[in-house]
Amino acid sequence: MEIRQIQYFATIVREGSFSRAARKLHVGQPALSKQVQALERELGVDLLVRLPGGVRPTAAGARLDELSRALLVQVDNIRSAVREAAASLAGTVTLGLSPSLVPALAGHLERRFAQEHPQARLAIVEALPMFLAERVEEGRLDLGVFTTAPDQATPELSVTGVGTDEMLLVGRPDLLAGIDGPATADVLRTLPLVLTPGFREVLQLAGPEMERATQDTGYAIDSVNMVRDLVLRGEHCSVLPYTFVRGDLESGTIAALGFAPRIERRLVAATRAGRQPSPAVRAVVEMVRGRLGELAALRGVGRG
Repeated sequence: MEIRQIQYFATIVREGSFSRAARKLHVGQPALSKQVQALERELGVDLLVRLPGGVRPTAAGARLDELSRALLVQVDNIRSAVREAAASLAGTVTLGLSPSLVPALAGHLERRFAQEHPQARLAIVEALPMFLAERVEEGRLDLGVFTTAPDQATPELSVTGVGTDEMLLVGRPDLLAGIDGPATADVLRTLPLVLTPGFREVLQLAGPEMERATQDTGYAIDSVNMVRDLVLRGEHCSVLPYTFVRGDLESGTIAALGFAPRIERRLVAATRAGRQPSPAVRAVVEMVRGRLGELAALRGVGRG
């Protein structure tokens, strides 16, 4: 017995005619008759009495019509419930953020997601981009947001851009006080520089001069938080993204110089290829995109 057969039968009883029911259902009358006959064979009873002017249900048909009304209401309720669940964004979204994005995004996303989607939960994991990508590919994360180069796309990931972030030469004010003008490759060579491998790569993509300068100077630490600590202690300068050091810049703890031409990192949201992101995942992606846009606008105001 199929739901479609029950729907057809209920419509025939309501319309009192095969022809009117066929028009109502937008199906051919022979196909409608065939479905009712199949239903009668399965139940082993006659359900309709054929009359010159139409049809009426038998006693068994009247009982089936009575039961079918409750059944069809439940079918409609299932549709509504599923749509409502999708609209309310129930469930948990596991989001992976690279460490340099945690200060700018984690707290903001947690608060906003909880406010706008109280029936859902956002779980945030921090890891380096290479590990985030692996976890998304394996299905252990629903979504990863991190820095990537244009040639780092893989067929296992579906990647969409969510914004850019300006890279800045940062250091204690006394270390940068004597520099006149924007940051350049020559300026980098004069400073005690420490870089993360990932941000060194971002700089090297800016051109041959910057590539040579970052090869010749500075050393690498694969922890953006350790690099920040060295900068705050005044032991080194570094090149870090605006979103990561925004609080330190606002407090005056560190100073910053932009590059000319401007250097930016590319930020992406990555999901597992071949899997349609859920409405909740898409909502998080839009929140990330919006927040990064807000921060980019704040950086523009700060530059005057």
